[in-house]
Amino acid sequence: MNRLERVREKLARGELCCGTHCSTTDLDFYEMCGLLGYDYIWIDNEHAGMTQPMIKNAIIATNAGGCCAFVRVPDHQMCNIKPVLEVGPDGLIFPMVNTAEQARQIVSVCTYPPKGTRGFGPLRAVDYNTMDFDEYLRVVNRRTLLLMQCETVEAVNNLDEILEVEGVDAIICGPMDLSASANRIGQFRDPVMIDLFETIIAKCRAHHKPYGLSIGMDRDLIRFWAERGASFLSMGTPQDYFRELSVAMVKDMRAAARG
Repeated sequence: MNRLERVREKLARGELCCGTHCSTTDLDFYEMCGLLGYDYIWIDNEHAGMTQPMIKNAIIATNAGGCCAFVRVPDHQMCNIKPVLEVGPDGLIFPMVNTAEQARQIVSVCTYPPKGTRGFGPLRAVDYNTMDFDEYLRVVNRRTLLLMQCETVEAVNNLDEILEVEGVDAIICGPMDLSASANRIGQFRDPVMIDLFETIIAKCRAHHKPYGLSIGMDRDLIRFWAERGASFLSMGTPQDYFRELSVAMVKDMRAAARG
């Protein structure tokens, strides 16, 4: 069973998939994450400005470590989606999906005709043309999860319609942008934010769709979503982990030096 089918099986059983975010040029981080027990790596090209070769190398290194490679693209444009699809990610993450129409356009760009508008030119995605062509066409739509981010109050209000779009595989909450949209930036314990989180979860459950969270090191918020059955929890970055461990280590060493 390949890595993506393992994730799909976990989703079918209602189990949690854990991931972390990364956009570094150092390929060691991507490969190492699979050895550390992550299910997937969130390769972030919305905020990081990664080049196409960086993205391809990150996907290859992530897969080499046994993890699924999910790439967050910067927007919904074909020119930014198509090149990533061609190098075979296990999932694509789309920011700021606010309406069902946007979700339909995204799915169309990722799907070959007659159902979609994807142009044909797979590279690594078709195993460098060593894969049987008919087999590729048979399985292509199962080889990449399409994850839509819910990051605005508008998206929450439209979530039922978004979830009804064929091809939408899961919903990922972006809590910081969602809180900014609600005029409560960073106030995740505010009752308005709790209500928005609970609404996202309830709507996803009603539609039998996986849901999750993308966050830094907020353990309380991570626990909140885990306790409510999240399928995906994307946590931290290499910088976060370096910072947290460094602060603790320096504190311990200075305390030891003082005797």
